[in-house]
Amino acid sequence: MDLSQIALDAPTLKLSLTIVGGLLLIAMVRIVFLLRTNARLQESTSKMEQQVLNQHHEILSVRSDSNAWRGEMQKMFDAFRAEFSKRLVESEQRYQEVQQRCETAVKPTEVFAAPPPPPTVLTKIVAPEEKAVLPVPALNIS
Repeated sequence: MDLSQIALDAPTLKLSLTIVGGLLLIAMVRIVFLLRTNARLQESTSKMEQQVLNQHHEILSVRSDSNAWRGEMQKMFDAFRAEFSKRLVESEQRYQEVQQRCETAVKPTEVFAAPPPPPTVLTKIVAPEEKAVLPVPALNIS
């Protein structure tokens, strides 16, 4: 069909104008709805971005708190390990001293060929003011 074949009378032009006007009106309404939706989406996007920033700040603060707590725990553990290492060394020294005292207390009695005193008497003779301290077993701390 060619344009020359279509009759250009008033009712045909009114019909075509009405169709084009209706399509234009529908397009304008659609644009208004899209603008409203776009504004809502931009608003929700800004809210989401703000939430992401807040969560990121919270995560960073929690991470720094956990790092601080981990550092404190490491310091406490190091102090604990140093304290027990020192106690172990002191205990071993005391044990060596007690062993040396026992050996020196037993040697003079062997010279005189007297029977050795019972262990309770031996501890009273060796150190009446000090109790014999047994060594603390070594702790495996890694």
